[in-house]
Amino acid sequence: MLATDTLKRLWIFSFDRTLTAAGACYAKARLHRVTRQFLEELAALPGHRVAVLSSRPLDDLVSRVPIEGIYLGGSCGTEWHIPGGESMTLSGKPKDMLMETRDALLPALRAVADLPGVELEDRRWSAALHTQEASTKARQTLFARLAAVLKGWRVALYRNTTMVEIQFLPEITMEFGARALCRFLGYRGEVVCAGSDENDATALRWTLNQGGTALSLGRDPLVPGARPVVDVRSLARHVRDLAGIDEHHRMRMAGRRLCNAA
Repeated sequence: MLATDTLKRLWIFSFDRTLTAAGACYAKARLHRVTRQFLEELAALPGHRVAVLSSRPLDDLVSRVPIEGIYLGGSCGTEWHIPGGESMTLSGKPKDMLMETRDALLPALRAVADLPGVELEDRRWSAALHTQEASTKARQTLFARLAAVLKGWRVALYRNTTMVEIQFLPEITMEFGARALCRFLGYRGEVVCAGSDENDATALRWTLNQGGTALSLGRDPLVPGARPVVDVRSLARHVRDLAGIDEHHRMRMAGRRLCNAA
């Protein structure tokens, strides 16, 4: 592993709606070609470490980010795939608390999700209710049902335009994953974090509090102080500017990738 005193910068990106094409169905979501390219460029830079962090289960995330040299964090960083093939999983008391809440709430959430266009996905540490195909009326009914089912439960609920996610342990957020990675690396330097939804906002806020840079997908920043980034192409420009990757550098790196593939 690279010594922490030689690390120049740590990059953390959420997956859905940050690195994927806009409007992509969650089941078919893949890296946008533009984001795949700059991830490969960053991963090849000496002294830089790159991570993709998601509330998706780790095995699901690994199948969607086939890039060598990148840290992959599933279930908000409770499980990690480390470059070189090693994996880590959170255990102990948090896991025991998870199972207690999860076992009690999942049946009720399955009943709540019994609406046209709503689909429940069990992500182990969370449950995602996908609403991309649901009508406005079905979404309103879903939100009312959720409010009743979750009343009195100590959980976290995050919404975006196509999904509602219930985090069974409110402490297990994207911020948790970002902090876990920094602890694992023993890293206290500059962090750049990019995200696109309410859960991602927890990591963006933490990044800013550490003196890092937060990139927020969308015209309005998720948290005060974050840089709004309209789309993946704008994200690529911001990332390359911060990393100092110019056109000459890009061409040289592309040529190196072609030589390695030959």
